[in-house]
Amino acid sequence: MVKLKYLLLFPAFLLTAGCVATQRDMLQMQSQMDDLNTNLNNMQKNQADLAVKMDNLSTSLNIFSESMKDIIARMEKFSSRLDEVDSGMNKRVNAIGQTIRKQQENVETTLLPAKIYNDSYSAFLNNSFDSSISGFKNYLSRFPDGDMAEGAYYYLGESLYLKGQWREAALAYATILEKYPKSARVPVVRLRYALSILKLPENKKAEAVKYLQSIQTDFPKSAEAKTAKEYLSKLNPPKTEPRKVKPAQQ
Repeated sequence: MVKLKYLLLFPAFLLTAGCVATQRDMLQMQSQMDDLNTNLNNMQKNQADLAVKMDNLSTSLNIFSESMKDIIARMEKFSSRLDEVDSGMNKRVNAIGQTIRKQQENVETTLLPAKIYNDSYSAFLNNSFDSSISGFKNYLSRFPDGDMAEGAYYYLGESLYLKGQWREAALAYATILEKYPKSARVPVVRLRYALSILKLPENKKAEAVKYLQSIQTDFPKSAEAKTAKEYLSKLNPPKTEPRKVKPAQQ
């Protein structure tokens, strides 16, 4: 009976043990399901957060894109403004360059003639007549109507005269008489012209006499009038009448 009792209790024990094991497994499975649900909820929440962040990022990107468009537009406007400024600067630089060149030309026009003239005059004073002739010719070729042109013609004539180049000297003096008829140098220039043509091989005596006489007529009190008188007396010496011989008294 006792054995039978144990035999009857053994299946019940097994059933009880199986129920306990199954319940524990169920609890474990439930716990795992809860964990899984929790993880799933967390994932869903994370996905929602990620979606929000993606939306925020997309919004930020759109804002950034609009900002970039605005920046690009401003840069293009600024670049256009720089081009205008650069163009304006180039115009101003060109204008300044033209002004400087014009000023340099004015300085050259003002100072260069005086330098050429003064260098030529210094050569004349030092009896360097070849240099003075070259210098005065250079001045007259570049500044034929310059402020010192009359003086250049005169000292060119003087240099040529002292070099014995009578024909060229006469031409320089004649130019003064033609271009500057009211010059204070007219008396001396007429005298120099007359003396120059007297040196020529062809007979210019009549013309020389005319100019010498004009000095006496137009400038009677000048030193040149006195010199002209001396030359005229040499060119036209006074005729001496033959002495009359008185007949011998008877």
